[in-house]
Amino acid sequence: MNARTAAVTCAVLLLAASSALAIVPGDDLLIPGAARTNRWRTDLLINNAGSSTVSVDVLWLVRDQPNPNPESRSFAIGAADTLILSDVILTNFGLNSGTGAFRIVATGGEVTANLIVYAGFNDPVGGTFGSGFEAIPASAAISAGQSTTLMGMVSAGAFYTNLFALAGAGGATVEFELLNPAGAVLDTATVSLGVYEPWLSFQTDLWNVPSFANGTLRARVTAGSAVILGSKIDERSQDPTTLETAFGAGAGSVDGSYQFAVYDSLGFASGGNLEIVGGVVEAVNGTYINFDKVDGGGNSVCTLIFLWGIGLPATAVDDFASGVEFTDSYPDSGDMTWTLTFTVDDNLGFSGTVEAVGANFSGLDAGCNGAFPTLVIEGGKRN
Repeated sequence: MNARTAAVTCAVLLLAASSALAIVPGDDLLIPGAARTNRWRTDLLINNAGSSTVSVDVLWLVRDQPNPNPESRSFAIGAADTLILSDVILTNFGLNSGTGAFRIVATGGEVTANLIVYAGFNDPVGGTFGSGFEAIPASAAISAGQSTTLMGMVSAGAFYTNLFALAGAGGATVEFELLNPAGAVLDTATVSLGVYEPWLSFQTDLWNVPSFANGTLRARVTAGSAVILGSKIDERSQDPTTLETAFGAGAGSVDGSYQFAVYDSLGFASGGNLEIVGGVVEAVNGTYINFDKVDGGGNSVCTLIFLWGIGLPATAVDDFASGVEFTDSYPDSGDMTWTLTFTVDDNLGFSGTVEAVGANFSGLDAGCNGAFPTLVIEGGKRN
């Protein structure tokens, strides 16, 4: 392919994010806890803030078992509309009782979701107290090699803490540590979960500790991925308070799609995208237009437009911290050897450099041989 035929116009959006997860939109959302019993019921709310209709599949994940092929229900949510599924486990899935979790998959746009678990289900007056569980994007799950913390755990007097986890598509192995406020380890436990398996530690039965207050959970995922949260219960009133885990700046996993811009020394930019799956950079699709490799009169000596990343093999994302070299060959033109160096910040964005060296170009394209000025690359997670 002649590089001159590869002109592409790229618009690059670098995503900014706050330091808190909050309720984050996504097209694959996980809610780790839900129940319908003689005491609890569950309502599910899904909002489409976009400008066009979104299709969603709501999947019911049964607790304490893998869920490779769960039951699902499909809905269409109009622009700016909120879908309200009251008593969702009974009304939509036909279960008088059930415990588990939800996965929400959206097509045609992103959505946000919140699940509210109400207590006092058999109260003739109609109990209204309860707690909300925010839907977490699957891309923000804690993945292998990562850890998270959850504060405010207690098992003392009239208070206890329930701990929830939901494994992702590859299951999960999670190592738990219970710490006191001074950071000393009180107890440890390991839990292994199957595909999309929800799990609950009831009344803090995970620990061989008679009682504790103001405990901090440290959870490390050693295989797969999981989302984790807690619920602190007042046994006298049964009133729960949701305890959320800590996430990086918007993303617990490095996996996802990123858009990037490549800047030359004159401030001109071209762009592209890359994909990270399982901590491996699977693909880079970039465009580069030279403006700053010039002759003595300030004119570009290489007027080709390069698509780059074709020759990059699947490479662990950590390897890019020290630079990864690869070559793209353009038939009837020449070869470009690129060295891509970057580090990921909070699993949300990345920055680094691109070195480019041309070879085997001839004729009008001979100016593309040799080293180009160093380029700066900056990218942000798209999903």
